[in-house]
Amino acid sequence: MSTWWERQIGLLFILAGVSWALHHIFGERQLDAAYLRLGPMQLLMAGLMLWLHGKYRRSVAIDRT
Repeated sequence: MSTWWERQIGLLFILAGVSWALHHIFGERQLDAAYLRLGPMQLLMAGLMLWLHGKYRRSVAIDRT
């Protein structure tokens, strides 16, 4: 996977996690920390790690020609 795709998929996961959390908070009208920790925050953290890994791979890219 290229670094560009890795960063874009990471951003998509981050946006999905944030929108899922906001939907639960404002749609369900409850702030349940246990639910947010298990669902949306795990997705957000996975996206953040993927995005950071893509940024790291891009910064240390070596021209192997």
